[in-house]
Amino acid sequence: MKRLSLYLFLILFTLPTPSQADGVEDFQIEGMSIGDSTLDFFSEEEIKNNLKLQYFPYIKDKKFILAEFYKFPFFQTYDSLQIIFKTNDKKYEIYGIFGLMFYEKNINDCYKKMDEIAEELSESFINAERNDFQFKKHRADKSGKSTYSGIGFFLKPGIASIHCYDWSKDMSYTDNLRINLKTQELNNWMRGK
Repeated sequence: MKRLSLYLFLILFTLPTPSQADGVEDFQIEGMSIGDSTLDFFSEEEIKNNLKLQYFPYIKDKKFILAEFYKFPFFQTYDSLQIIFKTNDKKYEIYGIFGLMFYEKNINDCYKKMDEIAEELSESFINAERNDFQFKKHRADKSGKSTYSGIGFFLKPGIASIHCYDWSKDMSYTDNLRINLKTQELNNWMRGK
């Protein structure tokens, strides 16, 4: 009997454990995942009061809409969350969730944090295609002085990415780190496909 217990223990101990995520829906930001209902975390009134109707002004098709929530009591990591769902969806199913950390006048700390998070995601998304880029000009800044850098992980069911936004002094935005989880459908829409 002891020998059988030892064999069972060794078999269970040596079996590989699934530590990698298969897709973006396996990853959480402040306890929320792709496919969850926003109503599980916010009231309908809170959602409606935080809609950003003009958030995607460069996209004519208004299939999706964004709500942004600042410093809610249950946020443990992020200063702000942006949640994207279909415009007429009464369940407010999450198609994209972005966690933001603000780095006022300290963009170098943002880059360090981005690298740390990228290492963690690399361990989770080992089968993902990774794409790194630096200092692209942000199209919201017509002067061309605002840039963003990032790392994307392309998975079959969606995309996870981390970006640092370095806004020019002329823009009314705060430098920030943003972790994005998006379905492929949302990503295609945002890219105009």
